[in-house]
Parts: sequence; structure tokens; C-alpha cells
Amino acid sequence: MCSNESAAELGARLGTAIDQIAAAAVAADQPADSEVAARLAAAWALIADADPELADRAARYSG
Repeated sequence: MCSNESAAELGARLGTAIDQIAAAAVAADQPADSEVAARLAAAWALIADADPELADRAARYSG
């Protein structure tokens, strides 16, 4: 986790990112796939910051 960001702040940012992805997924004027992919990548970056070991394991599982 970033040393200047608390777990609560990181959780709030992650929650916001997830909410944005969910809203985009159900919007009447659905965004381009690349926009949703970018939002998912940003959410995953927050998760990786919070738990680098999880990110390492996930990379091994998907690789």
C-alpha cells in the first residue's frame, strides 16, 4: 500500500472505482470496451497497491 495513504482511503478509492465500473456496465449508453477495461485496470492497480502479494499470485495464476 502507498505509504502516504491509509487503508481506509485506499478502500474508499477502490469502492469508488468498483461503483464506476458497475455503473458503466449497466448504463444505457454502454461505454466502449476499452473504457471498461481501463476502469478495471485502475481498480486492479488499487488492489495491487493494497496487497502486492495477491497481485503476484494472481499474475502467476493467469500467466
